[in-house]
Amino acid sequence: MKASFSWLKEYVSIEMSASDLAEGLTMAGLEVEALTDRYDYLDSVRVGQITEVRPHPNADRLKLCRVDLGDRSVSVVCGAPNAKEGMLSALALPGTLFPDGTVIQVGTIRGQESAGMLCSEGELCIGLDRSGIVELPSEIRVGQTLPEALGLSDPVLEIDLTPNRPDCLSIIGISREIAAIQKTPMKYPESSLPTDSDDINRYTSVSIEDPDHCPRYAARLLTDITIAPSPFWLQDRLSSVGLRPINNIVDVTNFVMMETGQPLHAFDFDLLAENRIV
Repeated sequence: MKASFSWLKEYVSIEMSASDLAEGLTMAGLEVEALTDRYDYLDSVRVGQITEVRPHPNADRLKLCRVDLGDRSVSVVCGAPNAKEGMLSALALPGTLFPDGTVIQVGTIRGQESAGMLCSEGELCIGLDRSGIVELPSEIRVGQTLPEALGLSDPVLEIDLTPNRPDCLSIIGISREIAAIQKTPMKYPESSLPTDSDDINRYTSVSIEDPDHCPRYAARLLTDITIAPSPFWLQDRLSSVGLRPINNIVDVTNFVMMETGQPLHAFDFDLLAENRIV
């Protein structure tokens, strides 16, 4: 079970350091196997200032950028339309490994060497914008790592749960343990259901044929749904615990499952056999 500080803090104020909390949870019976920071992959991404932008001699849509890193200057091939002289941006150095498995290497692009990659928010996994390279505030110091410059830190606890602790198979469950250790209050999420909805029995049904193995199965029908990418906050919550965002419907069911420990699944009603669950 993985739990990120950024998500846990939605339900409980964390007053302990990451290492002290890991020890406290372990002493309480929730063994913390690993403690990492999910932004560690950005340690090899540096703040660079573009000092020169020239057309690529062999490609109309590419540019040759000279990037100052404070201790040295490197040449980078860039296709972003917003790259300009004087701009501060994020340069991923060779060896950078992004969460999607992309590894940055020194390469030759259309005959020109590129010693890294100037990155967009989307490529850095800190936002959704992929239309151009990220423009960083002018007051940031050239040469800093991106986590230092932007204050990016999110410790992630990886907890080995024993079979008798299913109550902690959720972010809320672990938050409850933290609240008990610190003797601080919990804040539970608000939830509500519409009261004027149509009778679901007119459209579908749930039949349980073996109640010994499935004592309860509940269903709800949602209409006028549009499948689309999730907003960044939802994608970021899932990414923080190692889940890959899919779309708004799949993501919100995974979000609630991780938040509360209640497994959920979404079916396309139009494709569901006989429009019902057995």
